[in-house]
Amino acid sequence: MFEKVLKDPVHDEILFDDPLLWALVNVPAFQRLRRIRQLGTSFLTFHGAEHSRFAHSLGAYETMRRVLHHLQRDSGWPTDHREIRLALAAALLHDIGHGPFSHTFESVLGVQHEEWTYRIILEDEQLRAVLDGVDDQFALDLVRILRRENAYPAVESLISSQLDVDRMDYMLRDAEATGVSYGLFELARLVRSLTYWDGQIYVKRQNLHTVEQYLLARYFMYVQVYLHPVTVGSDVLVENILVRAKDLIAQGEPIDMPEPLRRVLQGDMADVSWYIRLDESVLLYAFHTFAEHADPILRDLAERFLHRRLFAPVVRQGSTPIDDLAFLRTTAKAMGFHPDYYVSLRACKIPGYDVIGQGLLLRDASGRVEDLSQASKLIRTLVPSREERLFLPKEMLDPEHPLSARVRSIAYSAS
Repeated sequence: MFEKVLKDPVHDEILFDDPLLWALVNVPAFQRLRRIRQLGTSFLTFHGAEHSRFAHSLGAYETMRRVLHHLQRDSGWPTDHREIRLALAAALLHDIGHGPFSHTFESVLGVQHEEWTYRIILEDEQLRAVLDGVDDQFALDLVRILRRENAYPAVESLISSQLDVDRMDYMLRDAEATGVSYGLFELARLVRSLTYWDGQIYVKRQNLHTVEQYLLARYFMYVQVYLHPVTVGSDVLVENILVRAKDLIAQGEPIDMPEPLRRVLQGDMADVSWYIRLDESVLLYAFHTFAEHADPILRDLAERFLHRRLFAPVVRQGSTPIDDLAFLRTTAKAMGFHPDYYVSLRACKIPGYDVIGQGLLLRDASGRVEDLSQASKLIRTLVPSREERLFLPKEMLDPEHPLSARVRSIAYSAS
């Protein structure tokens, strides 16, 4: 009997009893996730946030394994061995397309990590060889699940929904790494709350409060961790470094950087192998070389990130008028800062509970079904909201600078 058991800080043990899934773990494209942090630049805000996409992917797999085990006992589903393998492989590989510093890197390339995930599954030779060992449609079905094409609706909802194995793992893992307690919830009880009926996953009506606890934990994790103003500011700084490097390349300026990064920044994405060679060690090496470059903007931005001289975040309650933003850009230029790289505005969406097309369905013992928001007054109040943040060099807000009063009058006018 094949069996591998890994120790884990969240789940205690992660069990592999299928050689196929263990083979996927050992493919280089998956091992690359060891070198990509789960929380991007959050380590600059929470010093413990050093855990990797690799650890989270293993955790999502283990959560899926436990969910399927529960549903088999509770509802008699799933029974098909291939479908079980697809569900576990999808949980394991769902993040394989993440780039260094994750969502920030996506914004620079203009390609979402999900698209890279599909491409790596279909185009990476070593990964594809393992998947084709099942059958020649296995990789294609895996991508169909991740794309949510409704070929395997129950599995798809367990991979991507408001209550999926991805969130169940990363919330607990991220809460532990950052040291916050409000991201915790009862995972075992939440798993037991799930049930399967007629091709769809439901939540048992009697477990309403367990789901409420989970959704509140998700809300607080977004407010306090994922969208922390310092972290978003760190992401903005990384984005501006890469955009400046990309702009200099387009202008024909010579820049020393690893070839995989150069290829991707130049838009050479035909060969997925270049993207797979990118991880955070590559970017950090590039940032060290940028910090010695002749271009003063690239050099300064890279030094700011490496030495944690981050942009100052200004959280605003309303939208920033176009005239105010133009004024800030003009003032930044007068203070010696190129506005394209030193004045940034970001809108952050704080998720609540989405009903339309994504609602969680409760099912009671008699078969009556209702949306979670119908049953819970608390969840009805958990509506999505939007918050705007302005990011500037701290020097622009320094009272010692003669122009800072003008900047602060605008920056804090609606904050």
